[in-house]
Amino acid sequence: MRNYKILFFLPLLFLLSCKDKTAEGILNSEQMQALLVDVHIVDGALYEVSGEPDSLFKYGSGKYELIFKKHHTDSTQFKKSYLYYTNRPDELYKIYEKVVPAIKFKADSATKIKRKADSLENIKQQKINEATAKRAADSVKRVNDKKLKADSLKKKPKSTTAQAVKPKKNALFLERAKQFKGKNAVPR
Repeated sequence: MRNYKILFFLPLLFLLSCKDKTAEGILNSEQMQALLVDVHIVDGALYEVSGEPDSLFKYGSGKYELIFKKHHTDSTQFKKSYLYYTNRPDELYKIYEKVVPAIKFKADSATKIKRKADSLENIKQQKINEATAKRAADSVKRVNDKKLKADSLKKKPKSTTAQAVKPKKNALFLERAKQFKGKNAVPR
């Protein structure tokens, strides 16, 4: 009978031991990997925050809370899971073998997006500069055209009709002056 009990409980013990090795309340390796990727990205973003007192808490706590909500966990479960995996370096190493390439991929994607945004901004700024230069050139041209028109009136040679009219006016004036002098001339 004892042998039957052993034969009955041995497979049951074997099936229970094949269960996932993580303890209760510990994130599995896939969940931990995804969570660590996001946590390290936030850590990198907070690296740029000034070192004033409480600034990391002020700017970081909300970001970490959003990550924990996204992964349906909390900081306590994360800490417990992280301690669990740090006590098992082989498993943590396997997790980080997947975390590092994921972070590099996201960083490369972000760099590409930033370059594209920068190039679009440069194109926009170049168009603005070209438009400004064109307006400046047009305004200079308008000013120069006005000066040329004003100068052209001064430099314009007198026409032959104007020259012919002037002596006639002078001659007419002299004739009338002689006539007037003769009629009502006052001696001096």
